[in-house]
This record gives sequence, C-alpha cells and structure tokens, in this order.
Amino acid sequence: MTVSISITLDDELGAELNNAVAGSNRSAFVAEAIRDYLDRRAVADAAAWHASLTGPDAEVFTDFNAEW
Repeated sequence: MTVSISITLDDELGAELNNAVAGSNRSAFVAEAIRDYLDRRAVADAAAWHASLTGPDAEVFTDFNAEW
C-alpha cells in the first residue's frame, strides 16, 4: 500500500533536508527517516513493556536475558 503525505517545512528544516538529500530522492530520504523513527519507537515500546513486568514474568525475562 502506498500512502501520500503532505508536509510543510519551515525554511530552516527545508534547507537541512535539501543539504542532507544532496540531489537524491527526497521522498526516499523522508521515508527512511520515518522507518528509522518507527523502529526506534518499537524498541522503546518493547523496553517499556519489559520494564513493566513483575513477579514470575519478570523472573522469566531476567533468566532469559542472563543467557545473552
């Protein structure tokens, strides 16, 4: 599925994007940045969930991580 997004950048951010892209595909560059953000968010969400474990679940998770 393809999704179209319209983003208005302020002058400073627009200039930074133009410099970062350096003549390549702006859409691909922005898509990669979004993917990176979503990956980091998923990792942060997983870490928060792991931190919320208590009791036997926390013990199992601690034991599992000890092997790594």
